[in-house]
Amino acid sequence: MLLHPAAGPVLFLGLMALLFAAVFLVATPATEALDAAIGQLGGLVSRALGGGLAASFVVDGLLGGAGTVLAFMPQIVILTVAMELLEASGYLARGAFLVDRLLQLMGLSGRAFLPLLMGHACAVPAVHATRILRDPRERLTAILVLPLMACSARIPTYALLLTTFFAAHGPWVQALLFVALYVAGIFSGLVASLVLRRTATRGRSLPMVLEMPAYRSPEVRVVARKAAQAAWRFTREVGTVILAVSAVLWVLLKVPMPGAAPPEPPAAAAEAAATPLESSIAGGVGRALEPVTAPLGFDWRINVGLIGSFGAREVMVGTMGVIFGVEGADDAPAPLAERIREARRPDGTLAYSTRTGLALLAFFVLACQCMSTVAAIRRETKTWRWPAFVLAYSYAAAYVAALVVYQGSGLLGIR
Repeated sequence: MLLHPAAGPVLFLGLMALLFAAVFLVATPATEALDAAIGQLGGLVSRALGGGLAASFVVDGLLGGAGTVLAFMPQIVILTVAMELLEASGYLARGAFLVDRLLQLMGLSGRAFLPLLMGHACAVPAVHATRILRDPRERLTAILVLPLMACSARIPTYALLLTTFFAAHGPWVQALLFVALYVAGIFSGLVASLVLRRTATRGRSLPMVLEMPAYRSPEVRVVARKAAQAAWRFTREVGTVILAVSAVLWVLLKVPMPGAAPPEPPAAAAEAAATPLESSIAGGVGRALEPVTAPLGFDWRINVGLIGSFGAREVMVGTMGVIFGVEGADDAPAPLAERIREARRPDGTLAYSTRTGLALLAFFVLACQCMSTVAAIRRETKTWRWPAFVLAYSYAAAYVAALVVYQGSGLLGIR
């Protein structure tokens, strides 16, 4: 029944869908509880330190980084338990057999289906899930293409950009663009996998031996021990990197640029909210990058949003909210979208256009804007070489794609 040509794939896809849902639906209450606890602790620490930069560093930089680590913990534990149950029961080998021919087109085996599926929710547990791949080259290939999968963290940014630049085109156009973004992620992963198997990860791969093990009952004690070990490894190896990057991002976004002139008194409340970021190190870097990003239609404000979103893609929304002086942008992006549409250059012309929105969407499809994914890749590969490789190729591809989209759409008469 499980290997039936018709029923087998349906059952396998159904089981993967249940696993996909369990990792995130079951983990959500635990994640929300941890977020609430971190928030309460942050409030206590802020009051104890009396506010100011020191309190902001501890609360937003260190505790915020710790919250990011803890947010992934329930997912890692649930995913580890699920993988061990599938492996120990003997079903994973049968599922790999069903999708092996399809994934051979990507230079991967059927065992890579689970990590690739998980990558559409979050790349961090998906990178962890590549441990089921026995061929080192295949596993490395899967790790390197996982950041291209359209994870759930991209959704808030996609929603903001679609609301901002395509609201006038109606909901159907926005829906089609949203689907196209997911298809683009899958297609880019396919292309990247084929290229990698012929370049960076080329070489003779281990043959996939489709030997069907006997069905067994998993040992609860063994599964629980492996889940605990996975949680500890994640905290020790990934958590330290996330904390360090969180602290660096805090410095970039909060500390004034050395030698920068004090900002002029703002004429409006919105400008008042934007002033600290404009004079921060990130603001200075954003302005310094303008000659590089101007061909993409980006200005310093978008550059600062991209810098902030390296911590997590969805942070782009909150960062842009701070820049444009819109509170609660994470929960209600419509006011922020309107403010972005009305943004002006110093000469009074509109700062952004539909072309800017298309270029930003192309950039976010390909760019690895996630420090947690980078840290997870570092943990699984035991070197900084491959995280650096992912950042280099994804940002290069994102820049070229955004450049082609922005300049090409202009040639087509899109404004």
